[in-house]
Amino acid sequence: MEEKKPVDIQVQTDEQTMVGKYSTMAQVTHTAEEFWIDFYAMLPNPQIARLLARIIVSPGHAKRLANAIQDNVRKYEEKFGTIDEARSPIPNIGLHQ
Repeated sequence: MEEKKPVDIQVQTDEQTMVGKYSTMAQVTHTAEEFWIDFYAMLPNPQIARLLARIIVSPGHAKRLANAIQDNVRKYEEKFGTIDEARSPIPNIGLHQ
């Protein structure tokens, strides 16, 4: 079996994207061809979820992303301890047009 060699990729971005956005919740949906990951900021009064970003990926990329997140959560917990998942229930998200 041929060993895969790492590829160096030069990443370019603008300053606003580089700063990032803080998401308080996410929703994942899918079709047969793609996964949709929506990131939201929940506003307290009135209780509104503002869509910050929608990322659409192939099923293969979604699985690689899930594995990468799972691996990083494991490494985080090894270093910092178990993550407490206790939180208030996530409300149903209604998209307004």
